[in-house]
Amino acid sequence: VLFCLFLLVPSAFAAYCNGSPSPDAPENNFPIADAQPVVVKTVKNGSLQRISDNSQQFHISHLWGTPYEQGFAHGQLLSEDITVFFETTYKYLADQVAGSLPNKLGLPSWFLEMAVEKGLDVALDWTFNATFDYVDQTFWEELRGVSDGSGTDYDLMRRIHMLPEATKAHCSMFGASNGATKSGNLLQLRALDWDVDGPFKDNVNVVVYHHDDDSGRVSWVNVAWSGFIGSVTGFNSQQLAISEIGVSYPDDSFGEESRHGIPFVNLLRDILEKDSHFEDANKRISEAPRTCNLILGVGDAKTGQFNSVQYSKSVANFITSDNLQPVNETWHAPIEDVVYFGMDWLCPDYSEVLHDRLQENLGQIDAEVAVRDAIARTQTGNLHVAVYDLADDAAYLSFAKRSDDNDDDAGSMAYERQYTKLDLADLFSTEPPEL
Repeated sequence: VLFCLFLLVPSAFAAYCNGSPSPDAPENNFPIADAQPVVVKTVKNGSLQRISDNSQQFHISHLWGTPYEQGFAHGQLLSEDITVFFETTYKYLADQVAGSLPNKLGLPSWFLEMAVEKGLDVALDWTFNATFDYVDQTFWEELRGVSDGSGTDYDLMRRIHMLPEATKAHCSMFGASNGATKSGNLLQLRALDWDVDGPFKDNVNVVVYHHDDDSGRVSWVNVAWSGFIGSVTGFNSQQLAISEIGVSYPDDSFGEESRHGIPFVNLLRDILEKDSHFEDANKRISEAPRTCNLILGVGDAKTGQFNSVQYSKSVANFITSDNLQPVNETWHAPIEDVVYFGMDWLCPDYSEVLHDRLQENLGQIDAEVAVRDAIARTQTGNLHVAVYDLADDAAYLSFAKRSDDNDDDAGSMAYERQYTKLDLADLFSTEPPEL
């Protein structure tokens, strides 16, 4: 789940989340499509591919060079899309602040009050100033490059990048390995449940950052939106992958939150761009100046390891199948070799269904089972879904139906639509264009 809701004190009592999957939720029986990317544009340090051979349509941007050069190429490849995305996102956010649209982004009261009283830019700039010192400055160099390459206003882009730290979505994850999966390898889910009425579903962009071995950075993939360079979903060439859930329903074990620290989209990006091993990623999380209540997931397909992380300013508790939390035999019962969360920390109806679908398929879990059964019948991942099978050089992606898609038979929510399989060996071996 996407994003952070900041509270200044821990909750005095725990409440459960709302909603539940339909008891009649159907399986997803669309065949998984092999990606057939077609190059549609090249620039210095960048190549743009298009996936459009099935019901899914999205871009894959390949970038090379320094952070600024990668950003500039990104901007050139998708200049019109980037400007449209940031301008429409700002208007969508402003309309929610003004009350002319329902608060589907989950904006917290402190943000709404500040935005109404002092202006939206002031509220977003406040978050920027509270987190600026904790962010690797090469991030801003890259964003400046995106701005220069696309002609999109830099301050607008900077402000929209603060949105994850001021909103919250509901998401799901699991990591299954060893005896739980058909292959014995790690299979990992990241399902993003957020706003499907705004501009996000219309501006999908998968970015491949190519880095040389001597650059000190790892090649990695960011599943996001045009021009957005923070990470909520992704994986790297060293077979590390991330999952994330924003926690709206914590218990007192989370302790305190903070508005000052590293934004989680930057922390997750740092894991993918800087870390090669499971222990390195967990160390980074443990030592980070953390902010809001989240559940993070880190998987390493090289070793088959996966843990979730109960995450806040106060705590970084690492959770495996041997110490699953929160403990509840009715709706969050342990499953051998599986760590899972449905929609939130305290979310019985979704967690129970996800548990039952995983338990039913234990020992036979693979990407096809996850797509057809566990994800679809839990009805999680309305905006996008990523299933990582990195040991097999594969990632499976699905995205919500675009506004301009008139195919009523293909489904609307990402979890009910056809998935696209990416060949990661091909993805990471793509060569820069000769210009």
